[in-house]
Amino acid sequence: MALNKTSEKGLQDGWTRATFILRKDYLERLKASAYWERKKIKEVIDEALGLYLKGKKPRTKAYRYKERPYPGR
Repeated sequence: MALNKTSEKGLQDGWTRATFILRKDYLERLKASAYWERKKIKEVIDEALGLYLKGKKPRTKAYRYKERPYPGR
């Protein structure tokens, strides 16, 4: 049984909601670009991220634990 996530409620398969912090000037440029291209902001962001990520391979994070030079400190 699949769990229902509120971040995915009402969205197409493969989509989720997320919150990001970005520079004000980037947001204004995104809004202007979306307006003039007659697109939604999420479409402009999806397009930009798609271009940025094109050809990049996801890397798995290797966790390494450093040993302390003096145990117990």
